[in-house]
Amino acid sequence: MTHGAFITATGTGAGKTYVTRGIARSLVRRGTRPIALKPLETGVAPDPLDAIALANACGRPRLATEPAFYRARAPVAPYAAWLQDGIPTPDLARITRRIRELASDADSIWIEGAGGLLVPIDAHNSMADFAARLDWPILLVAPDQLGVLSHVLTAIESAERRGLGVAAVVLTRLAPNPDDSSTRSNALILEERLKRPILQFAHCRDDDDELADAADACGVFATLLTRRPEPPPAP
Repeated sequence: MTHGAFITATGTGAGKTYVTRGIARSLVRRGTRPIALKPLETGVAPDPLDAIALANACGRPRLATEPAFYRARAPVAPYAAWLQDGIPTPDLARITRRIRELASDADSIWIEGAGGLLVPIDAHNSMADFAARLDWPILLVAPDQLGVLSHVLTAIESAERRGLGVAAVVLTRLAPNPDDSSTRSNALILEERLKRPILQFAHCRDDDDELADAADACGVFATLLTRRPEPPPAP
């Protein structure tokens, strides 16, 4: 099976694209053939900037314009784009098929979700349902700041209730904040509560190679390329 992960977050702006870019560029530097995708992207006005950044990071720029993927101009959930503007909601079956086709020509696949795990895709499905269809390990990204403890624990509980295993949590430093003392204990508390890897993705410039260095340093490859996530506990 192709290695990889579904990268989701505790919410919008947590740093998913930075983490995914760093992973993809690091794997390219190692001489492997990763693909990094954002199959659902909103706020496209007019270009899917996250998808473009991921495609460039893995050296496959055409992935950003893959016709099977979903794009909407309004910066809202896909279901909200349908309610507000009549944009058809994503065809998850078609998108999933295309992702699996693309994965067959890669050593690893890294799929970035849109927003958080429970973002509504249509009247019935959320990003969690999309992740379940894909069945790759989940990497949960969250900003390392005050409030992250409850946000991460809530997201993990939600994932486990849906039968989704989370392989690891990545705490991102999107900007230096020396006044936030929570960063001294966030990772420790989450490790104690969750009994799974809590990785720390250092603050760096918006540059693929620097993001790759941060991905290397945080230990994501030892976690995701060698093990499947722990299954959710039995009810």
